[in-house]
Amino acid sequence: MGKQYKDQSYLQKVGLRLAQIRDSKKITQEKLSELTKFDTRQIGRIERAETNASISIIKAIADKLKVNVSEILDV
Repeated sequence: MGKQYKDQSYLQKVGLRLAQIRDSKKITQEKLSELTKFDTRQIGRIERAETNASISIIKAIADKLKVNVSEILDV
């Protein structure tokens, strides 16, 4: 595993929630990457809590998944 963040537990919950929302909408990481213009590897790193994504990245992902940011962050 890569870098450990102070709030690693929260990042893991957010990543899991993001993956659940994405899966429920039957959107692959690759498709989300196309929609957001973010690299597929970056999407994966967010879902695996290997990076601490910025608010603007989370907002862009939420917009493309057609959910409120709070649905991803309120875990």
